[in-house]
Amino acid sequence: MTKLQAKLFLNIVFLIFYLSGTNADTIVEFRYSGFDFRIDTRSEGFFTGNITVKEKGNTVFSMDSTFTSYVDHKFIDLDKNGKKELALYLTDGASPYVFHYLYIFDGEKGPKPLFMLLNGEIDSTDKELPLLTVNSRMSPAVLGLWYNWYLQYKNGRLSYFNPDKKRKQSVRPDYEFVNEALKDLKENNQTCDDFAYDVFFEYIFLCSKIAGEENEAEEYFNKNYLCPEKTAALKRFKNYAADNLKWIKDEENYIYSEY
Repeated sequence: MTKLQAKLFLNIVFLIFYLSGTNADTIVEFRYSGFDFRIDTRSEGFFTGNITVKEKGNTVFSMDSTFTSYVDHKFIDLDKNGKKELALYLTDGASPYVFHYLYIFDGEKGPKPLFMLLNGEIDSTDKELPLLTVNSRMSPAVLGLWYNWYLQYKNGRLSYFNPDKKRKQSVRPDYEFVNEALKDLKENNQTCDDFAYDVFFEYIFLCSKIAGEENEAEEYFNKNYLCPEKTAALKRFKNYAADNLKWIKDEENYIYSEY
């Protein structure tokens, strides 16, 4: 078994373990910005969780059949206006691509979440500039390739944040892992005939695009891509990265919707 095959096997084992996990019945209650939150989850079945938000005893927001388990919640002043937002982590447990959803509430704007982020996290490494980061898994999931980007909540909007020097390293591609994977494919004569080959280059170009280092991706491609029709492949990978970054920058994709 090659190193790449071993990694793929471990990813498959992890996914099976993750998808077969069970949850305990839980009730979580807390108060935020004058609203009383209650989150109920059940141990059997997916998408059985329920959220009820009340104000002065009256239900002002509810959500059900959209999540399975409560994970965590945090209060943090994301826009540095002196008042904290609520970050609520929920999971469905039914997909290898979704570990959790992050819902962002701003109590000054009402009881409903404003935004929903797939595999979202809070990045508070810079206390003066807290950000949100989104982590996305590339298909197929068993390859274990992830990419991420940053968002900033400001003036009621959640917008793309170009990574600064402190954060750029976290969005760059993992060249060491890709080099090892491509080496394994080459040694087993599985380069151009293997579906995974192009995915690694899509990953390189997308991460480099987010980091603002497209030239590095093209240099890597020129040195390492072994398949024919190289000019067409380069155009395809560059378009792939540009299209994905366009989607990432579209603020509409993060707005919470009940439908």
